[in-house]
Amino acid sequence: MATAGPATPLLSIRDLLALAPARLFAGVASDAIARVDRRIDAVAPGDPLLDAVSRMWWRKMGALPVVEQGRFVGALTEDDLVHVLAERIAARGETPGDLVVWETLLAGATVLDAMTPRAELAVVAAGTPLQVGLEATFGPTLRRRRKSYLFALDEKEAPLRVISFRDIARYLMRLYDGELPTTLFASPDEFALAQRLAWSVLDLSLGELREQESIGSPPDPLAADASGVETLQRMAERARGYAVVLAPDGALRGICTRRDLLRALKSPFVRVDGLRAARIMTEPVKTVSDVDTLCGLFKMMAIEGFRHMPLVDDDDRVECVISMWQGVGLLAHRHHA
Repeated sequence: MATAGPATPLLSIRDLLALAPARLFAGVASDAIARVDRRIDAVAPGDPLLDAVSRMWWRKMGALPVVEQGRFVGALTEDDLVHVLAERIAARGETPGDLVVWETLLAGATVLDAMTPRAELAVVAAGTPLQVGLEATFGPTLRRRRKSYLFALDEKEAPLRVISFRDIARYLMRLYDGELPTTLFASPDEFALAQRLAWSVLDLSLGELREQESIGSPPDPLAADASGVETLQRMAERARGYAVVLAPDGALRGICTRRDLLRALKSPFVRVDGLRAARIMTEPVKTVSDVDTLCGLFKMMAIEGFRHMPLVDDDDRVECVISMWQGVGLLAHRHHA
């Protein structure tokens, strides 16, 4: 960490979190924290869904803007893939595991069949303060899906930047480590206040935060032999974007995420049974515990790209799973001391 000035003194956790939305996020523009070295890659509503999924995987993108006549009209996200598959399985009724996904459930599917329309996304104009963008991201939605990306548009309503929660975690780490230019903020004083608060709140342990705040979701594990249908239903119904798999002795075996599902779906020959969590999950799984800090959590998420971190007790049993969405939400929501 850079040479530290005095941390914000004698403030409770609730006080620190009450200051966080405005102090950490109001002074910077939403589009200023996105990666500028990645060009915007967009699709059209009528494009084949398989082509879009393949592009998402090879370009390592969790969301593709959908553009029609130059204007942003929606987005295709990993979460959309989970839901469109779960919905088509439910509509079909009993689904044999040997069905080829792209020849049956998603035969002839286009981007329009799966995408989220603009009205259900977090969208801001370029230059909008990040605090306002985050308020849109955590705002209400008509569908049971989280807004996992923030889209910044130019003056012609074309997509300019796609801001992920990993971008936000990376921004917080650079602020904490003193790697951001002070010119990103309106004044050196605003930068100094934001950095001092980042030092204070990000050095809190996950145990301290869990004692006073709601953070993390129950592991709600899948059986190791759960089918592909069960895996998809679990990820869609819980709206969490992951499924935890435990070994017979209760130890953590793996975690299946939307990114794992995207990797499987890039193959035009994948079968429904090939989507079972035990086949596509990430293993072994990195974990955190109550003694880890919020800074440590964000560093793993920002550097290694983890979006869900199981938190384990002293016996390595999973107590909860903390998502990047929840971690950022802890700092982005308004808290009342």
